[in-house]
Amino acid sequence: MDFVKNVAEFEHLWIALVIGIVLLVAWYGMAPFSFFKNLGIPGPTPWPFLGNLPQIMSKPHQMFLFDKEVAEKYGRVAGVYLGRMPAYVISDVDLIKQITVKEFSKFPNRPLSSIGSQSVFDNKSLLALEDEEWRRIRVTITPTFSALKLKQITPLVHQSAKTLGKKLEQIAKTGEIVDMWRTYGKFTMEVILATAFGVQADIQNDADEQYTPNAEVLFKQPPLSFILMVFPFMARLFRLVMKLILRSASTERSKSAMFLAKATQEVMRMRRESGAAQRKDLLELMMKAEVTDSEGKKVSKLTDGEVLSQSFTFILAGYETTSNALAYTTYCLALNPEVQEKLIEEIDGAVGDDENAAYDTVQNLEYLDMVLNEALRLYPPASRFGRAVKESCTLNGVQFVKGSVVVFPVYHLHRDPEYWPDPETFDPERFSQEAKQQRSPYCFLPFGTGPRSCIGMRFALMEAKMALVHILKRFKFERSAETEEPLELKATITMAPKNGIRVKIVSRE
Repeated sequence: MDFVKNVAEFEHLWIALVIGIVLLVAWYGMAPFSFFKNLGIPGPTPWPFLGNLPQIMSKPHQMFLFDKEVAEKYGRVAGVYLGRMPAYVISDVDLIKQITVKEFSKFPNRPLSSIGSQSVFDNKSLLALEDEEWRRIRVTITPTFSALKLKQITPLVHQSAKTLGKKLEQIAKTGEIVDMWRTYGKFTMEVILATAFGVQADIQNDADEQYTPNAEVLFKQPPLSFILMVFPFMARLFRLVMKLILRSASTERSKSAMFLAKATQEVMRMRRESGAAQRKDLLELMMKAEVTDSEGKKVSKLTDGEVLSQSFTFILAGYETTSNALAYTTYCLALNPEVQEKLIEEIDGAVGDDENAAYDTVQNLEYLDMVLNEALRLYPPASRFGRAVKESCTLNGVQFVKGSVVVFPVYHLHRDPEYWPDPETFDPERFSQEAKQQRSPYCFLPFGTGPRSCIGMRFALMEAKMALVHILKRFKFERSAETEEPLELKATITMAPKNGIRVKIVSRE
């Protein structure tokens, strides 16, 4: 009888344990998803455990369309769940200003930055750093991108732009239709390696081509990223695993990173031994940059690891984003010949026969600025960006809770008819001085905004403008039978044309 009694008690305990586990699993799968309902914020219905990931993944590499649908259906303040992580989707320009500028101290960091960073140099990249450590590096690096410093770098951009012109001359002679997105990618990679890594690689002529594939590996999204959205408690384990993987010489990512790192370290070593820089570039400026403390006193210089991390940041921030901007502008000019003619007239009038247009001359080309901005409106470098909520607060009647994240749907903002009438039309006049004064600057965010905006924005725009001036002095773009209309887009780290940009190159001569 005792044995039977013990078995019965054991069965009861086992049943209770199973019920407890089921209830615990059910709680884990459902508990976070009352967050926005309790705050009175509308949004799409989440799935247990997965949140809104199924809806997001139904449009692979087109999350910007999900953001657009959410904003249009649920309003300028909506709520979605990235796995278990609650994310405010904010397309209200006044709130964007509050979050990114006025109340920046409450939203100073990027969401999941320490998880998503792929640096092999202990996450010293500006993209991953947080709080005071981010501020220290940002303040130190910012003078590197002043107008005075960028002027020193323009000869390197001119050099690569001339090579680009020679490549386009060959294309124009043959009448071949090439993917200009790929063509620009080689140009921007050559410029980034020359300026940020100090490596003179003849990439556009298909020499030293090991650099491009090694750099492109760094753009691959880590496969475990979405797991963390469902199981955020695994973040610490994930970081440990990624650190071990990245430092393993057998992985493709690590090999690529170390290849570029060793090349840069060798350049740094040679420059220190020579005692003087052979040329002005971003790498040299970073090596000489002086770190200041909170009182503005110069206390040290950047470590080699910090310099290398920022060099990798410039690849991620300046390679594909700038080639995208150039490719999209080319596409828009090919489809709008009247705009192209007006731009060519401005360039011819300001630059004339000058082979190397001066920095100030290019920066003062008003219509070029308008054309480039309109291309960036239609096709922003990144379709969205975000901030982590560090401190709970209420802004404009909306309660933001510590531990959640805020997402700004850039692609949607750039095509919102309230700010941009007839938003699908390419119209550079939207960026005339008069037009800009009539709308909020926070509905145009191609490089983010506030203290944490893209540090390389001025460099990227300078590079793109220099390239366009070099090209349009000699060539025109025309629609071809292979030109895709409309463009199909894909978004991973950047928003790129899925099938490239294929237009005809015609010599003006």
